[in-house]
Amino acid sequence: MIRCLMISLALLTGLPGAASHAEGDGADAELRAPTVTVTGSRREQAEAYVGKIAPSGAQAQLRGVPRWSTALCTSVIGPPLEQGQFMADRISQRAINAGLEAGEPGCDTNLLIIVTNDPGTLLPAIAEKHRAIFGFTGDANIDTGGSEASLASFMAVDRPVRWRQVIQTVGADGMPLDGDAMPDPTGDSQGYPGTPPGNLPIVRADSTRLRSNVRRQLSRVVVVVDTRQTAGLSLGAVADYLAFVALADVSPDADLSDFPSILNLFNPDTEHPDALSDWDAAFLKGLYTARLNSASSTMQYREIAGRMVKD
Repeated sequence: MIRCLMISLALLTGLPGAASHAEGDGADAELRAPTVTVTGSRREQAEAYVGKIAPSGAQAQLRGVPRWSTALCTSVIGPPLEQGQFMADRISQRAINAGLEAGEPGCDTNLLIIVTNDPGTLLPAIAEKHRAIFGFTGDANIDTGGSEASLASFMAVDRPVRWRQVIQTVGADGMPLDGDAMPDPTGDSQGYPGTPPGNLPIVRADSTRLRSNVRRQLSRVVVVVDTRQTAGLSLGAVADYLAFVALADVSPDADLSDFPSILNLFNPDTEHPDALSDWDAAFLKGLYTARLNSASSTMQYREIAGRMVKD
């Protein structure tokens, strides 16, 4: 599906071919963001940092924290080939540092970066021909997250970087939740005692107050970069910003001005960072080492904060 999209984009816009990354070659030497003084205990600081990143709302706290469970395969469409390759390599290296694997050469793209100076024209054209790339509809086990919940809002929002996640809910063991939420109108359960009517998803009832019997995983992420709003910023800083929002479920309105963070890249009230900070790297490592099936997002974020302190 994404391969067809990349071919269509090249024909539609005359953009150069996509740069992709399989195995990390090692990004350039890591730079550090300016030092910011943060008061409080280390655990309090970590929890405050995590709390600012996490999406808000009651539903976000109940759904579970999504993350990648498969190798990351990144393709970048739009910039000159050398720049696209640098971005793909940098993102993949950040993923490797967090504990993920990078896909082998020729892998199927699951992280697509689109770089354009006219997203208002390009995105509707993509959606018209490749709507499914932005998320499925009608599947009870698929939802979307990122900059905006609805596709229309995602198209219309004016941000330097916007992203849309396709998130799948699976069993705690990673197995798909078969079926959908549509009842069988015939009521035919094939005659097996205890079989639910229709094609209802079946989940083992082994959850507890501390552990859920399902978890959420990132299936695909599309990130759009508006070059009119990233002009003047270093390529490495932009690539690190993309890596962070592609690897984690980040509130697009997160205010990290009290912390050194790559998420301050577009904050006019802070100095622009040059790269992921130690806080950012610790968060990503904590995210990818925390348990997948805690009973709630609150518990998962608390564990991530604890792992940040230990590391």
